[in-house]
Amino acid sequence: MNAARNPHFDDGLVVWDDRYGGRYEAPPSSYGEQFDLQWKLALSQSPEWFAHPGASTDDVYIDDRVYEWTGRRPSGGSFRDDSAGVRVLDHPLDPGLIAGRRCIDVGCGMGRWTRTMQRLGAREVVSVDISESALESTRRFNDKVYRANLMELDREHPEWAGAFDFACFWGVAMHTHDPRRAFRAAASTVAPGGAIYLMVYAPEGLHGDPLTHHQRKAFHALRTVEARLAYVEHVFHRRLDPGYRLRDNWRNLVRTLRGTPKGGRVGVLDMLEPYYNWVIPWEVVAGWMRAEGFTRVTLLNGRESPKCAWHVLGQREGRSATATT
Repeated sequence: MNAARNPHFDDGLVVWDDRYGGRYEAPPSSYGEQFDLQWKLALSQSPEWFAHPGASTDDVYIDDRVYEWTGRRPSGGSFRDDSAGVRVLDHPLDPGLIAGRRCIDVGCGMGRWTRTMQRLGAREVVSVDISESALESTRRFNDKVYRANLMELDREHPEWAGAFDFACFWGVAMHTHDPRRAFRAAASTVAPGGAIYLMVYAPEGLHGDPLTHHQRKAFHALRTVEARLAYVEHVFHRRLDPGYRLRDNWRNLVRTLRGTPKGGRVGVLDMLEPYYNWVIPWEVVAGWMRAEGFTRVTLLNGRESPKCAWHVLGQREGRSATATT
């Protein structure tokens, strides 16, 4: 093992295989720093960084997230124009999995899913992350916030074993040195009869694209925050780049001429910043679920094409000890 070795840039590995378990270690700068730049920028409330679903926790965006999960508009009426691309799952999430129940948000980030679970009526949400900036954000609306190593939840917090009816593990596992181990730790918190919502990147999506791999490698070669933020602007504005393949420059040019929406800078930084950025095959995800005792597994976005990510609900048999009636 070599803590300074990056599997993507040094070994050419992008697709996760459980046989890689134990080969890599935590990022040299620690997991606490892996997303801290984007969270700090979001906390600054600067519009070009904060006004994006990946960072915002204001009411209209949380309404969007409820709609994304359940297909129901919680406050009625229409959404903002920039929420037109909100994904509605093919198999909507049953709010009854969350309402009146004890929930945990593993890798809470700015807290959007914590607030979403609160909006859906959770009895309690425990929010966990290792980034101080993320925790600072989530403390604004949740007092049950804990700093913890997500890879070691089962060891650091044995009292959480089987303690929750619903675990949200959204967009976390693929950013670790051992996604299988990370999933095992998160899954350990789920009670009998409980459920886990897992989101990880799929091989056919953006994060498996050679262009994304090239951009991430270029970003991580930069040593100052200023240079990295300048590169975010470069990618965000789809500028021509001599290091890109001809078809990638051509595709960016066509998108610019057509006025294709650019998304947000936080989204670009979210793509570039993580030290680990695995894509994970479906058979691997399904195997994790079975191995951790989730006998009912539902792919929530089966009709989405191409799939940037797998959205998966795993449910355990039995009645949760913490469920309310």
